[in-house]
Amino acid sequence: MTVLHYDIFPGTRKFPALKKLNYPLTSLLANTYIIASQEEESKCPAHQNQKCSLSRFTTHAHINAKRGDPPSPPQAIGWLSLSFLHPPRGKMVAEKYVVDLDKPLVSQVGHLGEAYDEWVHQPIVSKEGPRFFESDFLEFFTRTVWWVIPIIWVPVASLFISTSVQMGLACPQVALFVVIGIFVWTFAEYMLHRFLFHVQTKNYWGNTMHYLLHGCHHKHPMDGLRLVFPPAAAAILATPIWYSVKLICTPSIAPAMFGGILLGYVMYDCTHYYLHHGQPKSDVPKSLKKFHLNHHYRLQTYGFGITSPLWDIVFGTLPRPSKVDGKHR
Repeated sequence: MTVLHYDIFPGTRKFPALKKLNYPLTSLLANTYIIASQEEESKCPAHQNQKCSLSRFTTHAHINAKRGDPPSPPQAIGWLSLSFLHPPRGKMVAEKYVVDLDKPLVSQVGHLGEAYDEWVHQPIVSKEGPRFFESDFLEFFTRTVWWVIPIIWVPVASLFISTSVQMGLACPQVALFVVIGIFVWTFAEYMLHRFLFHVQTKNYWGNTMHYLLHGCHHKHPMDGLRLVFPPAAAAILATPIWYSVKLICTPSIAPAMFGGILLGYVMYDCTHYYLHHGQPKSDVPKSLKKFHLNHHYRLQTYGFGITSPLWDIVFGTLPRPSKVDGKHR
């Protein structure tokens, strides 16, 4: 068996968003080995100029869960597009437990223990997402197309906002508290992402819940059906937020405020999807896209804002240029 390190250049339309990242291979997949047999290697005519499509190989990704033992870097690093990558088949190894990518993942990830955090932050870049559950019924609820979010939540937000109007709150005041609600969401977005979605877990149920909540997105960042939040799960998280708003605000203000929070959430989820799958042309969305993909592929303990880096600036988690050095964690 031979360990192959490739510089992968743009050449397909499968992931146009990643073609423009210009990130070195080791920046994105620092601890991932692509392994193929000697015979398969010799069959690849493009191997010498390093434009080989990895889909021709039987691949296994062996994940080294010990930070102190990284793989040897390639001798030459080109500029990377992951357009050619397909989901590694076979098994991924983290310490003693083996995660089999051909089987539903949710029941497996808990067994990784302390190695889970390292495993989940080494991404597999492919639009083909993994299976979560054996049950087709449960599997159905793990997949959500992005446009479901505005279809469901914009009418709900409108209902709350109109309730404030019906309770006698003047329209300018309603508009003001809706805007305040949107601003409050940006803070909630940051806090949830930083302290809940990126909590470190070590036990079976902690790992399992984290994978369902956010870990799956870091493991499979281009899985478009696991990118936005499923409505049922969003409703569960929204319930305590609604009661908190009711506790703080007057009866007539609370619905407008919460409606603004819901609109902020819709903006967040749609923006998040666009940053992964869209092709921004103007400077602001381009900067947001670069900022967010840095969070996924380089500095996952920085850059928690999605719709804005405001709270990263306030709380000191905005990555500085000196920190953008290709490290995962």
